Amino acid sequence: MDGAGLQDRYSRGLGAAARVFGMPHDLLRPCGPERPLLPERRLLRLPAAFDGGDPGYRRPRGYERALRGMFDADCTKVGDYLVGPRGVLFIVALPSMARPLCVLTTTTVSVLRAIGGEMPGLNGYGGVREPRLQTVLAGWPAELLGGTAGGREAVPDDPGGSRWTVLLPLTPRPIQASDLLQDATGQRYIVRVAEGSELGWRLSVRRGGV
Repeated sequence: MDGAGLQDRYSRGLGAAARVFGMPHDLLRPCGPERPLLPERRLLRLPAAFDGGDPGYRRPRGYERALRGMFDADCTKVGDYLVGPRGVLFIVALPSMARPLCVLTTTTVSVLRAIGGEMPGLNGYGGVREPRLQTVLAGWPAELLGGTAGGREAVPDDPGGSRWTVLLPLTPRPIQASDLLQDATGQRYIVRVAEGSELGWRLSVRRGGV
């Protein structure tokens, strides 16, 4: 049997186990820059289960808290969302002959970008103002990981220079350093570093914005 056949059997085995141990989840595939969880994004319903797994199970840097999934991955892609009793997750990796790697989201974010003056040299105040922000992405579930300040754990309300990491799937529009992230509570963060890979976006952000 070739590798493709083995992978197919492995995926079907995970699907069979999920029907016993898992719960129904909606599979949604983002299409466009806004609101990937709209009802029309739903592809199908499938059983799935998730766990943290063995501490020795190696995860990519920055994804140490990712969960291992148990579901038939033949119909899924990296970047798909799964919505079920545990919450909203997105798929970051579908390794060969291994369980899928998924991130459990904690908030919903939108990405805003400052736009320049309309007429160079003839504008008034040149700072970032609310009417001069354009929406790049809207309503994307993401994981906001606890910030650190000077090497210690911090909370989002810490007025110090706390920093956080935000994990997102790859998006149809790129995210850039200096973009603003706005979460579900209205809190804004400035993107310091935007790192994109085959796993998705890993953003280093700092609280701030207008």
